[in-house]
Amino acid sequence: MPSHRALPTVPTLVLAILVLASPAHAAQTAATPSFDCKKAEGQIEQLVCKDAALARLDRETTRLYGLALDARSLPTAQKKSLIAEQRAWIKGRNDCWKADDAHACTATTYLQRIFDLRHGYAGARTQDDRGISRGPFNIRCPGVEAVIAGTFVQTDPGYAYLRWLDQQIVLQQAPAASGARYAATLKDGEAQFWDKGPNARLVLPGKPEMDCRVEMTAH
Repeated sequence: MPSHRALPTVPTLVLAILVLASPAHAAQTAATPSFDCKKAEGQIEQLVCKDAALARLDRETTRLYGLALDARSLPTAQKKSLIAEQRAWIKGRNDCWKADDAHACTATTYLQRIFDLRHGYAGARTQDDRGISRGPFNIRCPGVEAVIAGTFVQTDPGYAYLRWLDQQIVLQQAPAASGARYAATLKDGEAQFWDKGPNARLVLPGKPEMDCRVEMTAH
């Protein structure tokens, strides 16, 4: 498994997502997203232009979208659908100004889109040496009723995005003695994910620690 250390309708757990970043994090140095910040429109584009982590998420999302769209194997009908999806996604991202925490909403929306592009389009899973995202990986944990699909993004700090059935969790990278540890504060408790290559440990609120296997999905 490659190293990954360093909305529309919202499923169940994302409504109780962690605080993705502190105000200090949001005040990072000037960033360079995929669009021209001199022409930034609306509060969210302006926010992305002021935040280095969001800008990196924006560039990665745009890179994956371009790879997916340019794939020769993608039929014309699917290309039209992808273009429409991206336009709808941009509108949803820009609606994050309505959220209680616009930064958390924006980061989550980017992570969702990165997952969807990598999961749904083979072209987006090429040229990973030029990007900051990996996955999706299949994560099999006893005690979870389905295989968890996970993507990982190397911002500073990094993110883990886990989805299964109608649930999704965004976790942010936290200090760890070994491997990569990600944490989230949900409405019903703490969630943590420790990644150590093919092995991982997952803690969900109300459940005991689970030892999991991480498998690379076929490209």
